[in-house]
Amino acid sequence: MLIRCIILTFLFIPTVLASDKLELGEITTDQLEEIFSFYNYTGEKDYLMIPQYSYPPIFCSQFPSDFHSITDENKRNALFIKILAPLALKINQEIMAERKEIQTIFQSYTDKSELTENQIKIIEEKSKKYDIFTRLQGNLRYNYLLNELLTKIHVVAPSVLITASALETNWGTSRIVKEGNSLYKTLVWHTDKGLKPIGETEDDSYRIKTYPDIYTSMKEFALKINSSVSFNGYRDYRQQILNRRTLLLGTTLAPYLVWNSPLKNYAGLLEYTLAYYELNIIDKSVLDSTMIQKSLPEHLSKFKLNK
Repeated sequence: MLIRCIILTFLFIPTVLASDKLELGEITTDQLEEIFSFYNYTGEKDYLMIPQYSYPPIFCSQFPSDFHSITDENKRNALFIKILAPLALKINQEIMAERKEIQTIFQSYTDKSELTENQIKIIEEKSKKYDIFTRLQGNLRYNYLLNELLTKIHVVAPSVLITASALETNWGTSRIVKEGNSLYKTLVWHTDKGLKPIGETEDDSYRIKTYPDIYTSMKEFALKINSSVSFNGYRDYRQQILNRRTLLLGTTLAPYLVWNSPLKNYAGLLEYTLAYYELNIIDKSVLDSTMIQKSLPEHLSKFKLNK
């Protein structure tokens, strides 16, 4: 079981240390593009980093303030992908770090047939996070929880995270992005917190959830894919792919990513858009901190959050 669970983990080993990143705050499109150009963040179609399959760890907290004003659709969509690709890769690094922690506990439990208090605490906290429940007790309980955690905690194809956001926000131009850093139109009920829907319904019992930054929105959506019962089919098929020792690609997984989107034929739109923009290439890519070793010129360094 353990061997099965660690298949392909090596493909997603983090390559970026916590300090080897560039976090950007409020910025305009021209300023962001200047930073991207300074670090040679350009590729095929301006967003596919081939043949090196490396992306710079440049993390935007929000879209440029004038992003919605871009009239050239190709330019806008390319910039949209370039903004989200590093964030999607970062989230998967963090998921795989979680997975490695559970794998270590699993191996220790297999070897010693016992768990420390701290290991039990970690298992229980992760089980709650990933919505895993059982009434089993003792060894049966922890065998069940560990196996379920290793099934749920795995990569979410970056191409899926990017494409789903493109469909939900009309490539970053919708109001929910500009006013709420929301990438997936998550709804919250019976609260006044969040954005009030406009022209959608007379129902005033819900709001559109807002976020401090776009990274938090994407991370929550990735967790939803890895935890919600709505995505059981997606996770089951993902496990089948892993069992065959095959790389996880968005175009393969898209047909199984059906959820409560108001868009008709959501899975078909997702698969088509993902394939059209060749975003599977990002699924094969990694973050590379050597791409941002140069210091930004003074007029651009003011946009850094991690000074």
